Amino acid sequence: MEIEEKQAEVIDHFVKQASAQKGSALGSVVVEATSHPSLFAFSEILAVPTVAELEGTDNSVHLEVLRLFAHGTWSDYKRNSGKLPQLVPDQVLKLKQLTVLTLAETKKVLSYDQLMLELDVTNVRELEDFLINDCMYAGLVRGKLDQLRRYFEVQFAAGRDLRPGQLGSMIQTLSNWLATSDNLLVTIQDKIKWADTMSELDKKHRKELEDRVMEVKKAVSVKYDSAILGSIEKLKPPRGRKPSGSCFGLASYGIGVLIILWLPLCFYNARDSWYFSFLSSFRFHFLVFGNSYLCFTDSMVVENTIEKTVHGFMNLPVAWLHGVVLVFGFYFNKNFLKLIVII
Repeated sequence: MEIEEKQAEVIDHFVKQASAQKGSALGSVVVEATSHPSLFAFSEILAVPTVAELEGTDNSVHLEVLRLFAHGTWSDYKRNSGKLPQLVPDQVLKLKQLTVLTLAETKKVLSYDQLMLELDVTNVRELEDFLINDCMYAGLVRGKLDQLRRYFEVQFAAGRDLRPGQLGSMIQTLSNWLATSDNLLVTIQDKIKWADTMSELDKKHRKELEDRVMEVKKAVSVKYDSAILGSIEKLKPPRGRKPSGSCFGLASYGIGVLIILWLPLCFYNARDSWYFSFLSSFRFHFLVFGNSYLCFTDSMVVENTIEKTVHGFMNLPVAWLHGVVLVFGFYFNKNFLKLIVII
């Protein structure tokens, strides 16, 4: 689009010049217009009345040159070179540029061989220089050159003037494109509706799954709570009956009282201090149950080892009695443990 915008002022300039000239004087206007580096459209100049009046006159050759640049190619010029005036270098370059635009109208991949034949170029280096410097840099085309596969891939090409009879085919092409676009739009709308429907179904399905998960969680929770309550009920004693072992409560308390009465007796029979008698009497009690009481004695207790050992053996029956009392008390009822803690 840039090239069309740039040449708008140039076209207006040459239209005014052509309108002011007649006959052979139009020859210089035609040469100047077809040699201008920024002008690639000539239909507006052809539509000037003074130019159209050249038809059938001695100066009609200028009209044919203008038509060649408007619709023709370099090959067309070579075929009719005997009827047309010799072109200047700027006109030759311009006509070859327009030839590339004509080839790009029908094909987007132009082989090097076809381009070299149409442009009358003898080697690849010359062809690539022409495409890069005179076509791409001029803004006529954009594309990629592939030296390995020897082709030019066209991505953009400027438009040329419509040839006579080409307007109908262009209208048909645009109509086909419009119909294809309408069909594509309908297809896209159908896809959008389908996507919306699937989205709603997915949301509904997800909601159903979440509801089912919540129901399962609630059912499992209720079942779990019921199982726990049932287990607790099974552990409770039947109504109207006392728990097993409660009949030994009085005996346990009695045993605890006996222990309380036993402690002063131990202190009374002690040959050493009360502190030593208390520790020595309990020493054999811990040895009976497999505990090392020696770990808990201090320097005061270790002073007279032989005397303490004899005194411990004297209290050995009492220690065994203590162990039996403790075992029965803990076995029959936990109330005995409470009593010991209180003591």
